[in-house]
Amino acid sequence: MRHLLFSLLVSIAAAGTLSAQQYRQLTDVPTIYIETEGGKNIVSKEDYINCTLIYVDGEQTTRYENTQIRGRGNSSWWSSEKKPYRIKFEKKQELLGSGFAKAKSWTLLANHGDKTMIRNALTYDLGRFLGMKFCPAAKFTDLYLNGEYRGTFQISDQVQVHKKRVDISEEDGWFLEVVNENSKEEPLITSTRYGIMYNIKNPEDEYLTVNKRIAIGQWIQRFEEAVASDDFKDPQKGYRAFVDEEDLINWYVGAEITGNIDALYSIYMYKDANEEKMHFGPLWDLDLGYDNSSEKSLMRQMEAYLGLWNRPFEKVLQRMWQDPWFANACCQRLNQLIDNGLQQYLISHIDSLRTVVWQTKTENYKRWPIDQVVYSWAKKAYYKDYDLYIRDLKDFVNIHIPYLQQAFAQRYATGIAEATADTKEDGMWYDINGQGTNKPTKKGIYIHNQQKIIAK
Repeated sequence: MRHLLFSLLVSIAAAGTLSAQQYRQLTDVPTIYIETEGGKNIVSKEDYINCTLIYVDGEQTTRYENTQIRGRGNSSWWSSEKKPYRIKFEKKQELLGSGFAKAKSWTLLANHGDKTMIRNALTYDLGRFLGMKFCPAAKFTDLYLNGEYRGTFQISDQVQVHKKRVDISEEDGWFLEVVNENSKEEPLITSTRYGIMYNIKNPEDEYLTVNKRIAIGQWIQRFEEAVASDDFKDPQKGYRAFVDEEDLINWYVGAEITGNIDALYSIYMYKDANEEKMHFGPLWDLDLGYDNSSEKSLMRQMEAYLGLWNRPFEKVLQRMWQDPWFANACCQRLNQLIDNGLQQYLISHIDSLRTVVWQTKTENYKRWPIDQVVYSWAKKAYYKDYDLYIRDLKDFVNIHIPYLQQAFAQRYATGIAEATADTKEDGMWYDINGQGTNKPTKKGIYIHNQQKIIAK
């Protein structure tokens, strides 16, 4: 009997050891194994199901019981085989290290429409360069779901009210998202002036009282009326009375730099209970950014002037561009970023991220062919060579940023001319900052007669 019991215990121990050995690191990035309760499929992006998550990083294997998972995203959920997920742990976890959030909710981004798989991670680097208060961070991982390899994923912050994320009061802070028909959800406010939809992300549940919802609606109405008013350029009476000016400019210039086709229908803004002005940010959801959409190329286009039907915030930004303060602030900020090495910074980070994903992307493209069409609206150029996608990304950075510098200056100079239409100075020149000048005598980029950009 003792011999039988001993044999049984040895068998159990061996089974436990074998189970542990199943969880190995696939490449040089961590590997995540998710096992849903009863092997259930993840079929909803609203309802969580229970799961166990095993995280393997080098010699360390961590098991998280009582975890939950559901789908996330819009087109990436409904139109993609490689689906993104949202994870909720039983207790707060520091998945990205001590310098980042300790939280229950995290995202697993599939980056399926982005053949480089690094656009979202690159935007975190851009956010740091811009000095934005929060930009979702990134860590790449291989993912197995119920024993099936699912490819390369990106662990990232959930965009939510939380310490080291959108760090405002959960009870009284406001966190809004400008959306369109594809991403609207209750609670929702649709403005009367511009017909813009705003999801209320915070306060949530019982904290969102009727009075708070009314107050948010009143702020939206006053803000949009200030944008549309005759006094819109006045810093006290116009739109600037409602927004943190530095954050507005950083967010907008960042959105133009990324050339994100979705930038103006997914806009986050927030303010704490004791603040009068709204902050803008973070930059988010960039898989179709950096000229990765066939809907419209932004290689030589400004985000605010695409004229797309489902991005009504364009009207707000076009109005702001008529304000010399806003135009000058955009020109000055972009020029400052360029002087500080923006292009080389992005190119070097593209190279660094390429190295990070080099092993994992090889496994990913065994599962999901590298030249496979993912979305009908994704970029039409498909290659069998990963570095050709990297080349396209670098080309966008090197072409789009100099274009923006010229386009911003031209837009500013045109605005000045419109504001002083009675002037007889047809021969007026403008420098790259939009400042009037005499006929230039030194090398630079200039604007003459409102339209023509001349490099002497």
